[in-house]
Amino acid sequence: MIKLNKIKRNCVAAVILTMCLMTAGCARNSTTTTTTTASGSQTTITSSITKDDTDVTHADDAENYRVAITGDFTITSDTSDGITQSGSVYTITKAGEYTVTGLLSEGQLIVDAGDEDEVTIILNGTSITCSSGSPIYVKNASEVKIKSEENSFNEVIDNRAEATDDSSDDAGNAAIYATCDLKLVGKGALVVTGNYNNGIQSKDDLSIKNVIVKVTAVNNAIKGNDAVDIESGDIIAISTKGDGIKTFNSSLSNKGNQKGIVTITGGNIDVYAACDGIDAAYGVDISGDGNLNIYTDTYSEYSEEVTTSGSSSGTSSGQDSSTNRTASANTVSYVTTSDIINNAPGGFGGGNMGDMGGQNGGNAPDMNGSSGGGFGGNNGSGMPGGNNQSGNSSKQSYSTKGIKADSEITISGFTINISSTDDGIHANSDSGVLETGEDGKGTIVINGGTITISSCDDGMHADKQLDVNDGYINVVTSYEGLEAMTINLNGGKIYVYATDDGINACTGDGKTTPIINVAGGYIDVTTASGDTDGIDSNGNYVQTGGFVLVKGGSSSGNVSGSVDVDGTVTVTGGTIVALGGVCETPVNSVNAYVLSSVSFSSGSYSLKDASGNEVISFTVDGTFSNGWICSDTLTTGTSYTLYRGSESIANWTQESGTMGVSRTGGFGGGRR
Repeated sequence: MIKLNKIKRNCVAAVILTMCLMTAGCARNSTTTTTTTASGSQTTITSSITKDDTDVTHADDAENYRVAITGDFTITSDTSDGITQSGSVYTITKAGEYTVTGLLSEGQLIVDAGDEDEVTIILNGTSITCSSGSPIYVKNASEVKIKSEENSFNEVIDNRAEATDDSSDDAGNAAIYATCDLKLVGKGALVVTGNYNNGIQSKDDLSIKNVIVKVTAVNNAIKGNDAVDIESGDIIAISTKGDGIKTFNSSLSNKGNQKGIVTITGGNIDVYAACDGIDAAYGVDISGDGNLNIYTDTYSEYSEEVTTSGSSSGTSSGQDSSTNRTASANTVSYVTTSDIINNAPGGFGGGNMGDMGGQNGGNAPDMNGSSGGGFGGNNGSGMPGGNNQSGNSSKQSYSTKGIKADSEITISGFTINISSTDDGIHANSDSGVLETGEDGKGTIVINGGTITISSCDDGMHADKQLDVNDGYINVVTSYEGLEAMTINLNGGKIYVYATDDGINACTGDGKTTPIINVAGGYIDVTTASGDTDGIDSNGNYVQTGGFVLVKGGSSSGNVSGSVDVDGTVTVTGGTIVALGGVCETPVNSVNAYVLSSVSFSSGSYSLKDASGNEVISFTVDGTFSNGWICSDTLTTGTSYTLYRGSESIANWTQESGTMGVSRTGGFGGGRR
């Protein structure tokens, strides 16, 4: 198995963010992030992410099995009169199995059978190249299987010049193109090169099982208009100017089944895309055991310049990259680091994520929270937040998300690693975007699996609702970690590092009150200093269980800090430790204590009662000022001491309600 080396480029957001990303076999127990301000000063923040190591297992590369194919091109079958030949064009006209071997250096294999015919093409050491059409072109059939024979190496090369405009179905948009359901099976190796447009495309459903396949295309590497279903195998999908894996139709079938879903239940899959890694017209469903690694835009070593003309791809939604992305010379240049630093917009100037902070341009963000432009600045122009835009100034004019769907995403298994310059995982709810005329659901549901994300924008963004019920989520770096109007955290382990808000319940449709609900699990959030919030809700925060550790945000509190809400903070169960500036403290909640004059530095912390029993413990790697603790373990009438190691740093006797008074702009338990 070959483990391909990845090119790691700096992720450019409103600040320069450099981070050690995982490589194959690289164990990581903590994450160190360095931010550089406009003045050149540096502040190193080491987030206390002490979590399970995440291994990166890559797909086996079909190129490993390459052998020279030089024999005569032959097709054998027990079906009589099922093949016709015209020069170097071979046409299958009947149902049956056809075994293909040898070299066809300039020609086509066409399937033009009956509407009810099922055809199996067995590739057993063959190479097909064509510069005038799709090398394998299924014009008509009920279903076609392309089987790579065990222990064989096979190759299909579309050598046409790169498309300059949208091509009709009849032209054959891909190196392997089918107008019917297409299945790739077998235990052999297959290399597909699409120099014209797409790599492998079915006008209907496309499924992959067992085969070792590597697809390289200028546009979409793997596209099933109605569905893509990956059950097993080793798949490498490379798109130099488009999407990696894609569906296009979002209508209902004649039987009422939803089209446009990418379903992954097994296999080892590597996706390298200039635009979106996975782009689903309706939904993405990932379950079972396997490995999925996605690298988009500058994180993919294969990315080339992407053009805007001929591409409907944008930073928000829609059926992006469905058309050819290379139709114009009007290229979109990658934003350089110097451009971001020299022309960075000003900060939010206070207020909520959706507000505009000012009218004038500002300086580059000061992650140390100083005045002026940037985060927390007074004169900078605000960056829009809201439903579909998280305000990251490094976004391209085309979509470069890891996993994107126009309606819903469900993940219940797999080990997933995403490095993307746009959102890591994103679900849309755009009005009327589906072919049924309905709005997208805009939902993400995580029921299991191991997910690691490095993003220059949001780690996970659901236009409407994000549910985490189980699993392991590690947002290594992001602009905002988790974002949706409604966020329900019911279980699992979640680690977030963000340069702006860690967890954000944003405004959106004007009808839904934003809310963050925590009912269980372990949540660890770290944000950069400055005008940032560890947890930010434009509505309410409600916790009924689980353990939440928040570190970061503005040390001054008031309108930005560890936990910032427009409504109220209510904790009726579980534990939350919020370190950093105090904005709000709990109301109508279990007991809480405000640590208004305590500084937290790196170390292990333990809260013990008068008998020496430990009731709460947590670890800090970094320096944070002030904070508060609210927990159902705090009992009225009991004395407590908070230790850093063996040193006592705070002690009190708990009375009912919220104790302690914030001197950092907080409101001691009231509502702003």
